[in-house]
Amino acid sequence: MATSLTRTQVRLHPKELILWLYLATTAMLFAGFSSAYLVQRFSEYWKTFSIPSLFWLNTAILLLSSVTWHWGYQGHRRGNPWQLQLGLMATLSLGVIFLIGQVMGWQMLVKQGFFLAGNHKAVSYFYVLTGLHAVHLVAGLIAVGYWTYKALRYQVDAQGSLGLRLAGIFWHALDGLWVYLIVFLQVNQLL
Repeated sequence: MATSLTRTQVRLHPKELILWLYLATTAMLFAGFSSAYLVQRFSEYWKTFSIPSLFWLNTAILLLSSVTWHWGYQGHRRGNPWQLQLGLMATLSLGVIFLIGQVMGWQMLVKQGFFLAGNHKAVSYFYVLTGLHAVHLVAGLIAVGYWTYKALRYQVDAQGSLGLRLAGIFWHALDGLWVYLIVFLQVNQLL
């Protein structure tokens, strides 16, 4: 007698697949810039500079925003709308603080005489890489803002879980990308 095995198939929702493909293309974009950075690094006009410590404080703020997102999402999964609301509001606030910190860090570089368009390639790459991340972060803030608005109006139900989860994946990916960027840039300034 043949026995039939029951398999639980884990299927990827089409929207999640699209998000993962988008994240893969974003990773390729930053990998391309990282490769160009490494090639340019060994040119005769390359000079190192000190990355303001504010960017490391920003890193901690962004990592904390991932913790608050996760905490809020766990509240949603447990049916606690208050926890979801508080977690999303904290994430949104921390994301905005991170963005303000980025602008302040760029201003510190400008005060030191380091500009985007200049003869200092390391600084130009720093502006481009951190600026591209900031553009993606603004998209993430729009998504977090949307879900915060819905949560505050008690409009996040089981059907909204997929969108909320996808926004969380995007947010965590931005955090991971930032950690990669700041470590990559700092290590290359020390070498």
